[in-house]
Amino acid sequence: MKRRTFLSIVIILSVAASVSAQSAADAIMRKSYDLQQPVTMQATMYMLLVDSGGSQSMRVLSSYTRKAADGTDSYIVFQSPPDVKGTKFLSLATRGGDDVQRIWLPELRRVRRIAGGSKGDRFVGSDLTYYDMSTHHLSDAAYAMHGEETLQAVQNGAKNEVPCWVIDSVPVNPEVPYGKARLWVGKQDSFIYRSTIWDHAGNEMKSIYILEVRTQQGVIVPIRTGVVTTGGHKTLLQMNDLVLNRPVDPALFTVANLER
Repeated sequence: MKRRTFLSIVIILSVAASVSAQSAADAIMRKSYDLQQPVTMQATMYMLLVDSGGSQSMRVLSSYTRKAADGTDSYIVFQSPPDVKGTKFLSLATRGGDDVQRIWLPELRRVRRIAGGSKGDRFVGSDLTYYDMSTHHLSDAAYAMHGEETLQAVQNGAKNEVPCWVIDSVPVNPEVPYGKARLWVGKQDSFIYRSTIWDHAGNEMKSIYILEVRTQQGVIVPIRTGVVTTGGHKTLLQMNDLVLNRPVDPALFTVANLER
């Protein structure tokens, strides 16, 4: 009788601890999703692609975003090199969370819609996917505490040790191209400094590192980002000429603009 009672207590305490850990993870992620976002953002972005053999290619693009009722709308146009110049990408946030995405391919002279089954495809040859370019919501995943770890990052020009909560995020929609993500969330600022992503079979796919951030007008902006795949391919992103909260022409965020 005593053994059975003790076992029951252990089970109850274990369940309570699990619920508490899940609640803590939810609260941490809620703070992260509640971070201040700019009304608009404009920037020139440099995208360096490095293959597993070390060969490099640089792409330059202009990026525009605006806060929308259901997330963030974004418009990107590639300026160079010649093989991708004129490629345009539009992503419009929707209430259901599945952003409407279209891409203009100059060599085909037409707009192609990115279907749900293609959200896991690489974005214009980079190690980001169309899903990475979408708006994500707190309710998109279930969260659980995994531990704590300290990372290094440049914050406002200074290299710092960044204590993080480590949280596992599992998408609730089985059609999402990722099976799980592990997130490193800054304890002091709730910003996500690293993500490691697995596929549905449990194979690690890639890690996304935020190497440098800058706080501007109350917004934490990732200035330098690295994406490293398990196959050895890398994408390095740097944001220059950053402008926040300046009016952006609404016509940019239209299909008609893609076809110009």
